[in-house]
Amino acid sequence: MVNEQVKYDFAFTGASMKYHDFMRLANYMADHDFDPDATVLDPEEIMRRSNKRTSKREFQEMIKRYRMLTTEQRRLIVDLDPNGQRQLAMIGLCKAHPFIKDFIIEAVREKFISLDFKLTDGDYQSFLNRKMELHPELEQFSDSTSKKAKQVTWRILEQAGLIDNTKDKIILPQFVNQRVMDVLLEDDANLLKIFLMTDHDIKLQRV
Repeated sequence: MVNEQVKYDFAFTGASMKYHDFMRLANYMADHDFDPDATVLDPEEIMRRSNKRTSKREFQEMIKRYRMLTTEQRRLIVDLDPNGQRQLAMIGLCKAHPFIKDFIIEAVREKFISLDFKLTDGDYQSFLNRKMELHPELEQFSDSTSKKAKQVTWRILEQAGLIDNTKDKIILPQFVNQRVMDVLLEDDANLLKIFLMTDHDIKLQRV
């Protein structure tokens, strides 16, 4: 069930999926056995890159998403292949940002299940319109912020492999890493809907 009491924000516009940066953080935390909720972290030390600095806003986004993972998910992510790592990185992002999670589950997944594989700007706008009454905070964002939120949403879906990188925005089938599947079933089986799974398939996995 979607929790409509949670307020939406567009803080995800500060960083798209940032898979490589997220994995730098995850690997650093695993190597140092830090408690991310209690440790004061130095972004310069963790996100060292030769070609680009990581902004404070981007780093705070990575930390926020990482903290959303369970202890078992944090342990697992550094031991997965890149596809599995992206899937858990996406779980952290969706937990941190219910707007993205709800859009995937209520718009992208519903289209995929109904065998309509082309995602459009109209689908995004319809989702936004439906949410306005339940989330009046959406009306407080400026036009420029709302426009950027849509652009970053598309970028996140593409980077996560949920849609292709063409203008047509074709929804792609998902193949969930079995180890990811297991830790999500322990956490919240409904998170598997982020990877477009049907209720029936989720029920089969829980048996």
